[in-house]
Amino acid sequence: MATRRALTVIFLIVFVDLMGFGIVIPLIQFYVPDYENHPLTVTLLFSTFSICQFIGAPLLGALSDRIGRRPVLVFSQLGSSLGYIVLALSTRLSLHPALALTLVYLSRVIDGTSGGNISTAQACISDVTTPANRAKGMGIIGMALGLGFAAGPWLGGEVGRFDVSYPAFVAAATSLIAALLTYFWLPESRQHHKVSTTANIFHPKTFTTIFRLPIASQLILITAVSMAAFVMLETTVGMYLNSLFGFGERQIGYYFGITGLTIVAVQGGLVGTLTRWLGEWPLAVAGPVIVMLAMLAFVATGLYLPWAWLAIVAGIVNSAGRSLQQPTVSSLISQHTPPDQQGVAFGLYHALASLARVIGPLIAGLAFPYLNHTAQYVVAAIMLTLTAAWTARLVRRAGATRRHLPLVTGPIDTSS
Repeated sequence: MATRRALTVIFLIVFVDLMGFGIVIPLIQFYVPDYENHPLTVTLLFSTFSICQFIGAPLLGALSDRIGRRPVLVFSQLGSSLGYIVLALSTRLSLHPALALTLVYLSRVIDGTSGGNISTAQACISDVTTPANRAKGMGIIGMALGLGFAAGPWLGGEVGRFDVSYPAFVAAATSLIAALLTYFWLPESRQHHKVSTTANIFHPKTFTTIFRLPIASQLILITAVSMAAFVMLETTVGMYLNSLFGFGERQIGYYFGITGLTIVAVQGGLVGTLTRWLGEWPLAVAGPVIVMLAMLAFVATGLYLPWAWLAIVAGIVNSAGRSLQQPTVSSLISQHTPPDQQGVAFGLYHALASLARVIGPLIAGLAFPYLNHTAQYVVAAIMLTLTAAWTARLVRRAGATRRHLPLVTGPIDTSS
């Protein structure tokens, strides 16, 4: 019963939090003055956010291992709310374009530095699930992500057509609601502190120990490479749809809403069924292959087949592939990491994913002008092919070493 309650509350928290994220992110280019002529300025916003997450996520993850998941989640959500308020003010106030752009970047710094929401939520899932049902538990986070990212862009598109500052204010409110849900409803899942709370979480050894885990460390690196490829689409698709098909705020919001519903369908039910039938490793390999095919479809729409419906289908396929890979890899990382290092592992997981979100947008922004705005998708397709091959090679080693790893054999007791 405690496990079910924790999973239900985590689902609600992640849904509300990601709805706020989804309200703003698809429209981020509209906060940049003269964004049509400055694609690199738009993609650098994503890189700035991710640099700050790279610094903040592992520290917050390690801190959650020591002081608990709930206070870290509350801090993170309040930081997001403040960041969205600054973003709204950047367009709401009559400011010089340079000052307005500075506030936009400041909003990303605040949100990124405090943004340890998902890594801490994943650590909560690890605390209350067994290895047998952990992929399903991670899929609950994925379903909440999908629902939030379906409702958010739709709401952002509807509200943003009146004033671009309104979506940021709504996002600030949703993050505040998530903080209140966490504080009042979420039971603390991390009760047994095997490391002193006075330990220095800033010491490099806190994180380098993860790289001594042969399977978990490679899976974290695979996630980083995959993420760099994924965000090449995420950070440019709004500009791509606007330049090729004339999509505005409302249409782009609908587009992201459709892809969010795809995430719900796959991670909310399909990934659990497929995991039972096929196992986690085959899905971890298939995911990047499917996304690679979606990237090639985007290239086709730009070079040979200028059909908006094909771009929409490619977006759905892309979301399906990502939704197969991410929860299964998260589950595998958790299974190959000792119980007392789950927060550190997922903090590092998100730190390197954030670093990938720095590199990916930079490459995408530089490549965007070429091949009719599709060159970045060619690069992403190549990276995903290599990622799939790397994961396939890791399967055999994982089978040989798993029996020697100190894995969780049951849910962590939180009754005492």
